[in-house]
Amino acid sequence: MKSPAFKIFALSLLASAACFSACGKKSDGTTGATANSDSGSLPAAPAEAMQYIAHKLAEADGAVLWQAMPGSYQSDVNSIAQLAGSKVDAEIYDKVFATVGRLVTVLDKQQEFVFGSSLLGGQADAEGVAQMRAAWPSVKRIVDALTSSSLASAAGLLAFDGQNFFSETVSDMLGEMDTLAQLQPDGPQSFLADLSQVTFRQVEGTGNQATLEMSAPGQDAETETFVKVEDRWVPQDMAEQWTDQIAEARRTLEEIDPAEIAQQKPQILGVFAMIDGVLAQIEGAETQQQFDQALQGAMMPIMGLMMMGSSMGGGSAAPEMPVTPALPDAPVAP
Repeated sequence: MKSPAFKIFALSLLASAACFSACGKKSDGTTGATANSDSGSLPAAPAEAMQYIAHKLAEADGAVLWQAMPGSYQSDVNSIAQLAGSKVDAEIYDKVFATVGRLVTVLDKQQEFVFGSSLLGGQADAEGVAQMRAAWPSVKRIVDALTSSSLASAAGLLAFDGQNFFSETVSDMLGEMDTLAQLQPDGPQSFLADLSQVTFRQVEGTGNQATLEMSAPGQDAETETFVKVEDRWVPQDMAEQWTDQIAEARRTLEEIDPAEIAQQKPQILGVFAMIDGVLAQIEGAETQQQFDQALQGAMMPIMGLMMMGSSMGGGSAAPEMPVTPALPDAPVAP
């Protein structure tokens, strides 16, 4: 079983994936290494740097994930995100996030019917329904954080600021994810609390490479090799894969055909109009039966959107996003 230390990198993967999925900032046209704006506060030694990151994450400080990236990685993320922003259809993209936000608002208003529905929660046992009820506020706040962030509009993509996004949105999400983790049926597990107990010790290393031992109470120690990229220490596997995966991300985005999206746009917007009508019915439902009937009515337009996306060969309303350079074997945080 992997030690809690590895959750640092699972969280980094999550936050970076959010950036690659749909965020952007105007590139200044530079390439290669750039100065990291927070270089003064992150320790220079590898073990101390990882300790700093772990403790900041334990405080649900998402800004440290952006701070921990080498400057060139930050530039890569911004330029890839900018390219993604230039490829989306603004009207469709904005409508996706608006619809998700409205869906969550409507379900929150009608949550008694949600948890009583045979389609969602009615057939679960009492304990399962109680867990869903307990989890719902955090789920809603996570969605609210995303739908109110710069990710939620095409204009926001182009004006995206990575430092602000990680400091605000990612920080909010970390805290809510930790709450959800503690609601898991196998018992309370605060991964943020776990991170606060992780310790790092350098066991090998010279120059720009170091092997660190990561330990936590009740867990077997794990080792991981880090390399120095500019003024930051990153996992060796990530450093080795970064350039190739950035190139693949660019290739994937460049292959998106706006004309193909435009051809499907009337049908896509028509399906969203149907969904809007169904959401109005769900919101107006006054009985469980009315709610369930309205919810069933949502299935057809959702299936329609999925079929359209499939028929476009991956070039759907929102383009298929590139895979973030990731750590192999890093577990998903519970």
